[in-house]
Amino acid sequence: MEIKIELPIYFKTSTLKQKLVGMNWYRNAHYQEETAIKKYYHRLIASLLPAAKPHITGNVKMRYTLYYKNSQSDLMNVVSVIDKYVMDALQESKIIENDNLLNYRQCEIKVAGQDKKNPRLVCELVA
Repeated sequence: MEIKIELPIYFKTSTLKQKLVGMNWYRNAHYQEETAIKKYYHRLIASLLPAAKPHITGNVKMRYTLYYKNSQSDLMNVVSVIDKYVMDALQESKIIENDNLLNYRQCEIKVAGQDKKNPRLVCELVA
């Protein structure tokens, strides 16, 4: 079983400034902004999941592939925040039972390269 989705790694603020979703933003974000972005990602992820949602029990593995815009980006700053949103959304949609250590057993992360026009994180759930 494999589910693959692509997620943006930037969002636009109310002033139309682009911000990278990452730990630097997360650490400094106002709680209302962070909550709004989290809800946005949960809705987006839910819309990208297959219509027939499988229920996966036991060990799950995530594979993340980053396409960055700026080579000064920090891989784990981006992946750590989006991983949290992805795993919570998968749990909320009942695809996975829980994202605790008993179920979420492995994570692979790689950098694919630069894509200035479409920076993104490709997320693959493997069970």
